[in-house]
Amino acid sequence: MKKIIFLLLVFSSILFGHKCENKLFNCEVGNNSNITLHSFLESLVVDNCGLNIVYKDDLAKKRLNNLMLSKISVKDYTLKQFLDLIISGNNLFYNIDGNKLEISYIQTKTFNIDYIPSTRTGASTFKASSSENTGDINSVDSKYEFNFWDTLSGNLNNILNTVDTYKAAIPIIDKNAGLVTVTATKRQLDRIQKYIDRLNNRLHKQIIIDVKIYSVDLAKSNQTGINWSNLSFSIGSSTTPASTPITTSNIVGSQSIFSNAVFNVSGLLNFLATQGNVNSISNPKIATINNQKAIISVGDTINYRVMTKGPSIDANGNQIPATYSSESKFVGILLDITPEISNNGTIMLRINPTISSFRDETQLADPNRDLAPDTTDNKLSTVVRIKDGQTLILGGLITNKNSFSENGVPVLKEIPVIKYLFSSKTQISQKRELVFVVTPHIIDLSKKRTIKDLGF
Repeated sequence: MKKIIFLLLVFSSILFGHKCENKLFNCEVGNNSNITLHSFLESLVVDNCGLNIVYKDDLAKKRLNNLMLSKISVKDYTLKQFLDLIISGNNLFYNIDGNKLEISYIQTKTFNIDYIPSTRTGASTFKASSSENTGDINSVDSKYEFNFWDTLSGNLNNILNTVDTYKAAIPIIDKNAGLVTVTATKRQLDRIQKYIDRLNNRLHKQIIIDVKIYSVDLAKSNQTGINWSNLSFSIGSSTTPASTPITTSNIVGSQSIFSNAVFNVSGLLNFLATQGNVNSISNPKIATINNQKAIISVGDTINYRVMTKGPSIDANGNQIPATYSSESKFVGILLDITPEISNNGTIMLRINPTISSFRDETQLADPNRDLAPDTTDNKLSTVVRIKDGQTLILGGLITNKNSFSENGVPVLKEIPVIKYLFSSKTQISQKRELVFVVTPHIIDLSKKRTIKDLGF
C-alpha cells in the first residue's frame, strides 16, 4: 500500500451521494507493485470514498484477487474514470448504487430486434432431353431456404465464444417478441451490442422501387429486337443544344458527360416508338426493406385438372370413374427484385424477370386435357449496382406469338368442299420485346422528401 500515492483534490464543497463524487485523483504506481486490483479498489473506494464493495458473483471477486495492478500514471481523474480504467478495462461490470459499488463478471442483457418471424423457401427445377432419346433427361435442381432467426442464433454464438476463455451460454431468442437475451462478460456483451446495432441499422433501411414495364411490338425492320445502338442523347438545354462526341473519355469517369444526366421517360418512349408499337403494361411502385425480395406479377392464373387415378373396375364389376385434382399455373410477367442498401447510399439490385406465354392457346379449349398447358418461358437474371434515384433499363426478352387470320367470301367460305375456293388462311407472326425501367429510391426518415422525390 505504501507504493500507492493519492493526491486528493477537493473539487467542490457540495457533496452528492458519496464524498468522492466531485473529487479528482492523481495516481502513480510503478512496475512490480505486487498490488492486486482488489486491494487497490479497497484503498480507493472504501478508505477514501466511504463506499462498500459488493460482488454480484464469485467470479468477479476471484478475478480482482488474481489480477495485479500494472504501471499507472494518471492526473486529475474522476472516480468514474478510475473505475472505467480499473474495472471496465479488466472485463468487469460495475454500478454505484447509493453507498455501494456493485461489481460483477457476468451480466444478462436483452436486445430488441424487429424482424418478422418467418422462413423463406424456394425451389426450381430445370430439365432437358435430346429429341433422339427422350429417356435421356438432364435435370438441375436448385433449392434455397433462409431462416433469419436460426442464422442469427449461430452468428451470436460465434461472436460470443471466439476469443474469450469464458464460454457464454447460447443466447435465448424469442422470435415472436423480437427479443434476444444474452448472459456473458462485458467484452462479450459489447461485441453483441455492436453487432446488433449494425444489424438493426441495416435491417431497417427501406426502399421504394419504381418499375415501368413496356411492350414493343417490333416492326418488320426490327425482327431481331430493339436496336439500342440507335439511342441518342441530347447534351445541353433545349435552347442551346450541345454536340459532344461519344468517346471513352466522355462516357466513363467522374467527368463523364452522363455523370449528372437525368433520366427522361418521354425520351425513352420516343425512342421505343421508332422501333415499333409501344404499350405500357404496368407501372407498379413497391416498398420493401433491405435484403427482402419484392415480387411484381402481371398476368393470369390458369386453372386445370390433373388425373390422379385412372378409371377402374371393382371386384363386383362396377365401373369406378377417374379422379382428378385441381392445379393452377401463372402465365404472364413475373419480376422479383432484391435490394441491398450499402452504408454509403449505393444500391445493389438482384433482378430476375420471367415472361411465360402459351405455346398453343387452343390447348385451353380442350375439355379432355389432363395435363398442364404447354408454356414458353424467357428468363433474365442480373445483379447491378446503382445510386439512389438512378434508372436501370433492361431489355432483350422477346416473345413470338403466332396467330391465323381467315379471309373469304361470306357464306361461300362456310360451304364444305368449295370453301377452299372462296377463302384463305394467313399465319401472322408477331414479335414483342419487353422493356423494364427500374428506379430505386432510398427512404431516409431523417430527411424530408416529397411524393415527387419518391417517383410518384
